[in-house]
Amino acid sequence: MDIEQLGDACGGLAWISERLFEIEGRLATGSGDGEQLDAHTRALLARSSRRHGQHAQWWRAALPDSPALAGPDRVRPPTGAWVRLLGQMEDAAPTDAVAALYAVALPQLSHVIEHLGQDLSPVSDGAVIRTARMVGADLAEERYDAKPVWNPSNIPSGDDLEELAESFADDNREKRWPPLVTHPR
Repeated sequence: MDIEQLGDACGGLAWISERLFEIEGRLATGSGDGEQLDAHTRALLARSSRRHGQHAQWWRAALPDSPALAGPDRVRPPTGAWVRLLGQMEDAAPTDAVAALYAVALPQLSHVIEHLGQDLSPVSDGAVIRTARMVGADLAEERYDAKPVWNPSNIPSGDDLEELAESFADDNREKRWPPLVTHPR
């Protein structure tokens, strides 16, 4: 992976982390009209929101600092699927947003981070490898701790979640995000 691809990957991951920080923080505080989530779910989301805020800082710190590479300009949506997913989560009822978080967003983010590590060099990309490992560990812990909350029989599912998950199919094909990184099948 070259420095520009690495910058795009870190920028995309910073964007995702920032959006998850905002969305989960809003869900945790219960701000907004309509249904409220239970206290346990809100506590999990509050912790997760803070972690995503920290992850965003780590990904931003990993951006190239050369003015020629325009690191801060690389913090942008990585794909249309991420824009749709996080936009829908932002607008959804709390239980639907939580369903999208645990059924689609976190598994997809874990998948991206797992595959990102395969394309990095321990010699030149050590800081990004370490960040990816720490973020991956936090995501695994979040998914484990959320099992009592994320019980598929208690969370509404429907065509919307399937459609959101399927929108990532193009990202998971040969040419996937991070951009221009080809993964063998």
